Amino acid sequence: MKDKQEFYEDIYKRARPMLESRLSEYRLLHSISVSNTAAMMAKRYNIDVGKARLAGLLHDWDKNYNDEQLFKRVVDFGIEVGWRIEDMGSILHALTGAEAVKREFPELSSDIIQAIARHTTGAVNMSELDIIIYVADMIEPLRSQGNLTPLRVAVGKIPLDELFLKSFEVSMRHLIKRHRFIHPESLEVWNAYVAKERSKNPAKVELETRRFSGSQ
Repeated sequence: MKDKQEFYEDIYKRARPMLESRLSEYRLLHSISVSNTAAMMAKRYNIDVGKARLAGLLHDWDKNYNDEQLFKRVVDFGIEVGWRIEDMGSILHALTGAEAVKREFPELSSDIIQAIARHTTGAVNMSELDIIIYVADMIEPLRSQGNLTPLRVAVGKIPLDELFLKSFEVSMRHLIKRHRFIHPESLEVWNAYVAKERSKNPAKVELETRRFSGSQ
């Protein structure tokens, strides 16, 4: 009987050539790099390395579809999004990709599928695996846009919730700077994680409030 890591490795070996036929060369290299980064992060945070490595490899399964194709896949898969998909086609690949991976590899656990689905927008209650894939997608070595060094250096040195908040802030700044549409639930995600941060460090919140108000 195969152990857990052998199980994930077998799926990895099956998925890799499938991705070569689905993705551009750059996107394939990015997926492999995210997979390696996710495995590194999983080791540092004592999380299942096999799951992280596999979710990282599969996270962009539908990335090479254009917006119109993604709109059609949303309908074909019966995915309910609750917002105007016409405005945010670029994030749909996470949802359709998760559903496609689920159908292609029905033996995968739901937490891997969830991590794929959440890697673009995040969620209010991110699991540790969700956060690892979200952050790994952003900080993998092939990424060169923006100053990602602080996030890369922070891996393993701060809790995952804190790392996610810092990474989510980078994403929000990127969207605002480029006048891009923001997912309607993104503010809920932001507020939820800011609330977590404040509950853990009320003294810091009080200091920032005093600075803002100009009190001594």
